[in-house]
Amino acid sequence: MRPLDPLRNVAEAADIARAGTIGAVRSGLAKPRNPLVASRMVSALRKWGTTPGLGFALGAVRDPEATAIVDVDDPQQEEITFADAEYCTTVLANSLLDRGAQPGTTVGLLGRNSRAYAETIVAVSRTGADLVYLNTGSSAEQVAAVCAAHDITMLIRDREFADLCPDTVLTLGLDDPAGIPLLDCMPWSGDVSAPRQASKHVILTSGTTGGPLRGAARTTAPLDSVAALLNTFPTKVGGVTLLAAPMFHAWGWMHHRLASVLDSTQVLLRHPDPERILALAQAYEVDTIITVPVTLKRLVDLPEETKQRYDFSSVRCVAVSGSAIPGDLATQFMNDFGDVLYNLYGTTEAAYATIATPEDLREDPHTAGRPMPGVRIEVLDRKGRTVPKGKDGRVYVRSRTSISEYMADGTRGSIKGMVPTGDIGCIDEAGRLTIKGRADDVVVTGGENVHPTEVEEVLRLHPGIADVAVTGRPDPVYGSVLVAHVVPADDQLTDDELLDWARHNLGPHHRPREVRRIAELPRNATGKVLRRVLAGEVTIDELDEEDLL
Repeated sequence: MRPLDPLRNVAEAADIARAGTIGAVRSGLAKPRNPLVASRMVSALRKWGTTPGLGFALGAVRDPEATAIVDVDDPQQEEITFADAEYCTTVLANSLLDRGAQPGTTVGLLGRNSRAYAETIVAVSRTGADLVYLNTGSSAEQVAAVCAAHDITMLIRDREFADLCPDTVLTLGLDDPAGIPLLDCMPWSGDVSAPRQASKHVILTSGTTGGPLRGAARTTAPLDSVAALLNTFPTKVGGVTLLAAPMFHAWGWMHHRLASVLDSTQVLLRHPDPERILALAQAYEVDTIITVPVTLKRLVDLPEETKQRYDFSSVRCVAVSGSAIPGDLATQFMNDFGDVLYNLYGTTEAAYATIATPEDLREDPHTAGRPMPGVRIEVLDRKGRTVPKGKDGRVYVRSRTSISEYMADGTRGSIKGMVPTGDIGCIDEAGRLTIKGRADDVVVTGGENVHPTEVEEVLRLHPGIADVAVTGRPDPVYGSVLVAHVVPADDQLTDDELLDWARHNLGPHHRPREVRRIAELPRNATGKVLRRVLAGEVTIDELDEEDLL
């Protein structure tokens, strides 16, 4: 590995400091406060740092009676203040300490977005135990494999997932009388001291399919890097964030953290129904929505009378990540809902890397945007050399918010101090990154590398196609040929018509040789297409945990 350039490091630090100062002012983080309140906030930061253990402590000091959480799927405990959330997380932390949670132990968490889920993140962090976030799409076998790989000795889960939990693991149900009692019924047992070492929060990554169960571990987040994000990202202190992305995924988890730091009310949604998102945005005057691209499509596809029924004017930011925005969906969404769309690219390992503003997306609806302050992005060839602008290569990222370590299987190879994302992309003359697809998804046909997303973009232009994904299948002549898995918009489209259209609009190596009709594309929690399922390599029940991320 080549040594890092110290001058570059100084320049990146200066960029972060400059952007962080502006972001802190714009967001309200730098707002003058009552000296007593400011002193208590400093005390909370000294105690918990910027770990998830900080949780609701700042909000309990700044504005204790403000609403911290709205759990829309739990009508009995729908809203809770920062003071109450701080109380409950402290009580829960003591309960977990009594059950053996401590530094050196590992706790698993399996549940959907909820008040209990958010409070458990904070409570476990305050014990010093490591926390592994399990995928709600897992089978019992996958849960058992993750527990074994990460040496999980205590599993906290929702009642919904009781049947998935192995008997060898202590199960504490968040809403199960057999597990932890209802938080509101638990007695106060004193404050919790900061643990002797910070808890690692392990989010499973989407690395090489079929490989070991890799987990990316995080402890703290540099406060200046968070402030630098706010230089571009238009969310503010005391706002209202609708989390319509799963918190077990890095995307939802990071914005739960950001909302906590900003004392934002978190509206938590288990299942992102599109009309319900509009209704909640209006009811709670939401300013920031965190979701995934497939939800954008469902919002755009709502009947016009449904869209007009709700007031969307409070929303300043709809942020998406987790998968590429297909076709002209970005333009369609902004035409319907206004120029409020932000596309963020990152990885579980590197966190936020680039951001595309509405202005960027108007110029190029496919762009992932420009690097954030303090983030270095390069596109390299197989030998680690930087490729020219506009040329495809493998994307590498270096960031101050990169993970502290990998858990369960060692590290991926880095180059020049940068982490590989596993994606193929290019950087244009304006410095914007475009992601072409996963390196693992490339199909080699007739000796040519074909990115399925490039073919899908063209096929989506056909009016008879509602959705499409492309995979490869073995072929004795070409090595592999392309297969188009098509969700038809109607029954009028024939296979011959589609193949003929492809011949007129795609080059020889990019033309599908086969069409397979399908009612719906299989997707994971963030909307990524499960290509191995489409290709017939595995069934959904046979997927590895990593496939679900």
